[in-house]
Amino acid sequence: MNTEIRSYNLISKVIHWGSALLILGLLAVGMTLENMEKSPEKFELLGLHKSFGVLLLIVLVLRFISRFTNPVDALPELSRKDVIKAKALQGLLYLCMLIMPLSGILMSQAGGHEVALFGLGLPTLMGESKGIHEVLGAVHGITSKVLIVLLLAHIGAALFHHFKLKDDTLKRML
Repeated sequence: MNTEIRSYNLISKVIHWGSALLILGLLAVGMTLENMEKSPEKFELLGLHKSFGVLLLIVLVLRFISRFTNPVDALPELSRKDVIKAKALQGLLYLCMLIMPLSGILMSQAGGHEVALFGLGLPTLMGESKGIHEVLGAVHGITSKVLIVLLLAHIGAALFHHFKLKDDTLKRML
């Protein structure tokens, strides 16, 4: 076990775990929404889903700022191939975490629907377009499935480091 590797700072930990809770909640609510009939309850839940999606986008911006202003120690001793895989997984996770809220916001706006952050309306970035709405809906749906796979890989890698390699990778974020 390498005790020289520093733990992440408190801000990074709060942003990481806050993002994780938001993402898991949004994925669960998104899957629930797919199976709901049109009703006032569905539209209320959809409004909350949009608000929390916008909140996630804000948290992600803070996460990027924190990530680049607070560099982290290198990964524990891994092969070059494992470092490339870890960085690729991380990069794909960040990409999907950005695509999800952006595609959701633009999809809603292309469908002619307002997007708000808990009642505070966002500027309209996209005019109404049925075709674009459908494409962005597909992007949003496909990305959600890819994100689930990436999250499972991320969790699996953290557990692999903790239980198999017995290094401090997971402990740094706890």
